[in-house]
Amino acid sequence: MRRLDAQAAQKISAADEQKLIRAIEVCLITKKPLTELHRSGRAPLQGWRVLKIGLAPDREDLYARIHARTDAMLERGWLAEVRSLLEAGLLANAKPFDFIGYRELRAALQGSSTMDDAIAAIQQSTRRYAKRQLTWFRREPAVHWFAGFGDDTLLQGDALNWLREQGVIPGRGVEATGV
Repeated sequence: MRRLDAQAAQKISAADEQKLIRAIEVCLITKKPLTELHRSGRAPLQGWRVLKIGLAPDREDLYARIHARTDAMLERGWLAEVRSLLEAGLLANAKPFDFIGYRELRAALQGSSTMDDAIAAIQQSTRRYAKRQLTWFRREPAVHWFAGFGDDTLLQGDALNWLREQGVIPGRGVEATGV
Protein backbone atom coordinates (compact mmCIF):
# COMPACT_ATOMS: atom_id res chain seq x y z
CA MET A 1 0.00 0.00 0.00
CA ARG A 2 2.90 2.35 0.76
CA ARG A 3 4.17 1.92 -2.79
CA LEU A 4 0.75 2.50 -4.34
CA ASP A 5 -0.32 5.41 -2.13
CA ALA A 6 1.83 6.41 0.84
CA GLN A 7 -0.70 9.00 2.03
CA ALA A 8 -3.55 6.47 2.18
CA ALA A 9 -1.25 3.90 3.79
CA GLN A 10 -0.63 6.27 6.69
CA LYS A 11 -4.37 6.52 7.36
CA ILE A 12 -5.05 2.76 7.35
CA SER A 13 -3.95 0.72 10.33
CA ALA A 14 -1.44 -2.00 9.48
CA ALA A 15 -3.63 -4.38 11.48
CA ASP A 16 -6.73 -3.64 9.36
CA GLU A 17 -6.10 -6.31 6.77
CA GLN A 18 -9.53 -6.02 5.16
CA LYS A 19 -9.20 -2.26 4.55
CA LEU A 20 -5.66 -2.65 3.25
CA ILE A 21 -6.68 -5.33 0.78
CA ARG A 22 -9.63 -3.26 -0.44
CA ALA A 23 -7.45 -0.14 -0.82
CA ILE A 24 -4.88 -2.08 -2.82
CA GLU A 25 -7.63 -3.54 -5.02
CA VAL A 26 -9.04 -0.07 -5.71
CA CYS A 27 -5.60 1.29 -6.60
CA LEU A 28 -4.85 -1.60 -8.94
CA ILE A 29 -8.25 -1.55 -10.65
CA THR A 30 -8.41 2.22 -11.13
CA LYS A 31 -4.67 2.65 -11.72
CA LYS A 32 -4.86 5.72 -9.45
CA PRO A 33 -3.88 6.40 -5.84
CA LEU A 34 -6.77 6.10 -3.42
CA THR A 35 -6.22 9.64 -2.12
CA GLU A 36 -6.60 10.98 -5.67
CA LEU A 37 -9.89 9.13 -6.06
CA HIS A 38 -11.17 10.49 -2.75
CA ARG A 39 -10.12 14.04 -3.65
CA SER A 40 -11.87 13.92 -7.00
CA GLY A 41 -15.13 12.88 -5.34
CA ARG A 42 -18.01 11.65 -7.40
CA ALA A 43 -20.88 13.20 -9.26
CA PRO A 44 -23.98 13.70 -7.14
CA LEU A 45 -27.01 11.55 -7.82
CA GLN A 46 -29.28 13.10 -10.41
CA GLY A 47 -33.04 12.95 -9.94
CA TRP A 48 -32.85 11.84 -6.32
CA ARG A 49 -33.34 13.68 -3.08
CA VAL A 50 -31.55 12.12 -0.14
CA LEU A 51 -33.34 12.04 3.18
CA LYS A 52 -31.64 10.52 6.19
CA ILE A 53 -33.49 9.11 9.17
CA GLY A 54 -31.70 8.06 12.33
CA LEU A 55 -32.93 6.10 15.30
CA ALA A 56 -31.70 7.18 18.73
CA PRO A 57 -33.08 4.83 21.37
CA ASP A 58 -32.70 5.48 25.06
CA ARG A 59 -29.34 4.03 26.13
CA GLU A 60 -30.77 1.86 28.94
CA ASP A 61 -33.39 0.44 26.55
CA LEU A 62 -30.70 -0.21 23.95
CA TYR A 63 -28.54 -2.04 26.47
CA ALA A 64 -31.52 -4.11 27.62
CA ARG A 65 -32.14 -5.14 24.00
CA ILE A 66 -28.48 -6.00 23.51
CA HIS A 67 -28.57 -8.24 26.57
CA ALA A 68 -31.83 -9.89 25.49
CA ARG A 69 -30.47 -10.43 21.97
CA THR A 70 -27.36 -12.12 23.35
CA ASP A 71 -29.52 -14.42 25.47
CA ALA A 72 -31.79 -15.20 22.50
CA MET A 73 -28.84 -16.02 20.24
CA LEU A 74 -27.47 -18.39 22.86
CA GLU A 75 -30.89 -20.03 23.24
CA ARG A 76 -31.02 -20.53 19.46
CA GLY A 77 -27.73 -22.45 19.36
CA TRP A 78 -24.92 -19.92 19.12
CA LEU A 79 -22.73 -21.94 21.50
CA ALA A 80 -23.33 -25.09 19.44
CA GLU A 81 -22.32 -23.16 16.30
CA VAL A 82 -19.02 -22.12 17.89
CA ARG A 83 -18.47 -25.69 19.13
CA SER A 84 -18.96 -26.98 15.57
CA LEU A 85 -16.44 -24.43 14.24
CA LEU A 86 -13.90 -25.67 16.76
CA GLU A 87 -14.67 -29.32 15.96
CA ALA A 88 -14.17 -28.52 12.26
CA GLY A 89 -10.63 -27.47 13.15
CA LEU A 90 -10.88 -23.71 12.60
CA LEU A 91 -7.77 -21.95 13.80
CA ALA A 92 -7.90 -19.27 16.50
CA ASN A 93 -7.23 -16.58 13.88
CA ALA A 94 -10.03 -17.74 11.53
CA LYS A 95 -12.42 -14.98 10.41
CA PRO A 96 -15.44 -16.06 12.50
CA PHE A 97 -13.43 -15.50 15.66
CA ASP A 98 -13.00 -11.84 14.71
CA PHE A 99 -16.73 -11.24 15.23
CA ILE A 100 -18.22 -10.20 18.56
CA GLY A 101 -19.07 -13.22 20.65
CA TYR A 102 -17.27 -15.97 18.79
CA ARG A 103 -13.92 -15.43 20.48
CA GLU A 104 -15.57 -15.17 23.90
CA LEU A 105 -17.62 -18.34 23.41
CA ARG A 106 -14.54 -20.17 22.14
CA ALA A 107 -12.73 -19.20 25.35
CA ALA A 108 -15.62 -20.54 27.44
CA LEU A 109 -15.68 -23.81 25.51
CA GLN A 110 -11.93 -24.19 25.87
CA GLY A 111 -12.11 -23.53 29.61
CA SER A 112 -10.09 -20.30 29.71
CA SER A 113 -13.23 -18.36 30.65
CA THR A 114 -16.53 -19.07 32.33
CA MET A 115 -19.78 -18.90 30.40
CA ASP A 116 -20.96 -16.01 32.62
CA ASP A 117 -17.74 -14.08 31.89
CA ALA A 118 -18.12 -14.81 28.16
CA ILE A 119 -21.70 -13.53 28.14
CA ALA A 120 -20.72 -10.39 30.06
CA ALA A 121 -17.85 -9.76 27.62
CA ILE A 122 -20.13 -10.27 24.60
CA GLN A 123 -22.66 -7.83 25.97
CA GLN A 124 -19.99 -5.25 26.80
CA SER A 125 -18.39 -5.54 23.35
CA THR A 126 -21.80 -5.17 21.71
CA ARG A 127 -22.60 -2.11 23.83
CA ARG A 128 -19.29 -0.55 22.80
CA TYR A 129 -19.99 -1.33 19.15
CA ALA A 130 -23.44 0.26 19.39
CA LYS A 131 -21.92 3.35 21.00
CA ARG A 132 -19.35 3.65 18.17
CA GLN A 133 -22.16 3.35 15.62
CA LEU A 134 -24.18 6.09 17.32
CA THR A 135 -21.11 8.33 17.54
CA TRP A 136 -20.35 7.74 13.84
CA PHE A 137 -23.88 8.46 12.65
CA ARG A 138 -24.30 11.55 14.84
CA ARG A 139 -21.51 13.16 12.81
CA GLU A 140 -23.51 12.54 9.64
CA PRO A 141 -25.03 15.82 8.42
CA ALA A 142 -28.74 16.40 7.80
CA VAL A 143 -30.07 13.36 9.66
CA HIS A 144 -33.58 13.63 11.06
CA TRP A 145 -33.41 11.78 14.38
CA PHE A 146 -36.24 9.87 16.02
CA ALA A 147 -36.00 8.79 19.66
CA GLY A 148 -36.66 5.08 19.92
CA PHE A 149 -36.53 1.82 18.00
CA GLY A 150 -37.82 1.13 14.50
CA ASP A 151 -40.36 -1.43 15.72
CA ASP A 152 -42.17 1.22 17.79
CA THR A 153 -45.46 1.90 15.99
CA LEU A 154 -45.62 5.47 17.33
CA LEU A 155 -42.14 6.16 15.99
CA GLN A 156 -43.12 4.60 12.66
CA GLY A 157 -46.09 6.96 12.49
CA ASP A 158 -43.89 9.95 13.32
CA ALA A 159 -41.43 8.90 10.60
CA LEU A 160 -44.22 8.53 8.04
CA ASN A 161 -45.59 11.94 8.96
CA TRP A 162 -42.12 13.47 8.58
CA LEU A 163 -41.75 11.82 5.17
CA ARG A 164 -45.15 13.22 4.17
CA GLU A 165 -44.03 16.67 5.30
CA GLN A 166 -40.97 16.25 3.08
CA GLY A 167 -43.26 15.47 0.16
CA VAL A 168 -41.92 11.95 -0.27
CA ILE A 169 -45.09 10.10 0.65
CA PRO A 170 -48.46 11.37 -0.58
CA GLY A 171 -51.24 11.90 1.90
CA ARG A 172 -52.55 14.22 4.57
CA GLY A 173 -52.71 17.12 2.16
CA VAL A 174 -49.09 16.90 1.07
CA GLU A 175 -48.65 16.24 -2.63
CA ALA A 176 -45.95 13.84 -3.78
CA THR A 177 -43.06 15.61 -5.47
CA GLY A 178 -42.25 12.70 -7.72
CA VAL A 179 -38.68 12.78 -6.52
